[in-house]
Amino acid sequence: MSDLPAVRLDKTTGERTLEFVENDLKVALTFAQISSAAYSTGRLQHAGDARSKAEAAHARAVAQLIESLPASRQAACVQSMLKQVQSALSSLPPCAAPAWWKLRAAG
Repeated sequence: MSDLPAVRLDKTTGERTLEFVENDLKVALTFAQISSAAYSTGRLQHAGDARSKAEAAHARAVAQLIESLPASRQAACVQSMLKQVQSALSSLPPCAAPAWWKLRAAG
């Protein structure tokens, strides 16, 4: 994984992992907010795309968190952000079925 950003040498692997998790959760929250805004303006394709990206970033963060051994205060912050993302994702309306998209485009 040579494309990862350079990290200071004095950080432990756990701290670096938590930073990556935190960054993924920030990305997930941003896409969840974009999705919500798109839904509210009727831009359903954009809303679905942003939701998909939010869910992917969320899943990546969860996987990283599970693989790490969080035992610090920073871990509690990341876990709190994880709950925020889960809440934001659960408040989004479900994606529309493909048949609905065709009806809307035709009408």
